[in-house]
Amino acid sequence: MGYWISQLLGWGFYFYAQASGEVIFASVPWSEATALWAPVCLAALSLTQALRWIIKRNNWLALPSGSLWGRMVVAILVITTSTCLLVMALSEVIHGTPVAPIMQAFYQRLTLGGQLRNQYILILLAHVVWVGIYLSFAMQRHRYRAEVRQAQLGEALQAAELRLLRSQLNPHFLFNALNGVRSLIAEDPARARDAVTHLARTLRYTLASGDQDLVSLERELEMVDDYLSLESMRLAERLTVRRDIDAAARTARVPAMLLQTLVENALKHGIAELKEGGTLIISARVVGQDVILRVENPRPADGVERRGDGVGLRNATERLRLLFGPRASLRLDLHQPGRATAEVRLPA
Repeated sequence: MGYWISQLLGWGFYFYAQASGEVIFASVPWSEATALWAPVCLAALSLTQALRWIIKRNNWLALPSGSLWGRMVVAILVITTSTCLLVMALSEVIHGTPVAPIMQAFYQRLTLGGQLRNQYILILLAHVVWVGIYLSFAMQRHRYRAEVRQAQLGEALQAAELRLLRSQLNPHFLFNALNGVRSLIAEDPARARDAVTHLARTLRYTLASGDQDLVSLERELEMVDDYLSLESMRLAERLTVRRDIDAAARTARVPAMLLQTLVENALKHGIAELKEGGTLIISARVVGQDVILRVENPRPADGVERRGDGVGLRNATERLRLLFGPRASLRLDLHQPGRATAEVRLPA
């Protein structure tokens, strides 16, 4: 609302200044001054609105300063030239000369070319003022929104870390992991040592994940493997894991703990609740400009949603939104009875 009020007031003032100037200094009737400058101001309003739409649509404010100002210079010249051509055409029709009467009154000693040059410069200055005022407010708002976005991302990441810490450091998880290690010490010391290593790496990754928003998929897969190794001590033969990871997808940058959240959700609400267990399928591939991650698992066919279910997925969705905006998505498909598929799509 504030933008449109400013637009109408600004170009309304420009119209009044130009039209009244012609009436006072060039003795032009109001009807002729209005016929010239009203369409010009409406065109200028439309052109600047189109420029604003392009700036927002293509996210120019996020560009480096050099790229931003280069685009702005070109845009100013385009809208100035368009406005100036309209002034020349209307003035030619109404007054028989491409120079507006107010310009002739102020620059009567100049040649026609000089008058046209000054007419162009004054229209250029009007658009430069508009761009300067608009960018000053728009960039301030953009910085504020970026700060808010960063704060929201920090809160979402912290929530993810706390949720994962509660999941992995709760007594039940530690009891299962340590009890599995204890049972292996006597019968298979080598596996016991490996289990301790997996547990240490899992906890270290969890604690260190707050230092960065994005990690390589390869690094995330290593953490998931450690987590699954620990869970396999509890689920034993009830858990089978199948991986289908494209080589091109391994270098993709993904939110830390995103894939782990999907895997944990698949085990907790799917395979662990089935007496016979099941196969967990983890896949990743690059399709065009996107990376698609998919986690599939069996689940109880008559399972009902319980309070607290889906918190991790909602948190993951929010993190994707904050990191990538509308270019990323997370979809949980439960339409197939006894089957769950979580799919993440994000920029490669």
